Amino acid sequence: KGVPLPVFQSVAPVNGSIELTVNAAPGQTVQLQYSSDLTSTSWTNLGSPITATSGTISATDTPGADQQRFYRVIVKP
Repeated sequence: KGVPLPVFQSVAPVNGSIELTVNAAPGQTVQLQYSSDLTSTSWTNLGSPITATSGTISATDTPGADQQRFYRVIVKP
């Protein structure tokens, strides 16, 4: 019996910020990360790890106006 991997439900611009919503199983702990360059192996944590209490996790990022960011979600043990 397995637990589904978390999946981005939405990534949407809201008033100059980026609102991220991730589907995750209740009790699952994840770390959201971002990078401005996919050719780099360096990723930066977006806040602290989050434990899902329901079926979704939400977070907000505020990159600069001229920055592009790529996001990923890591499952924590």
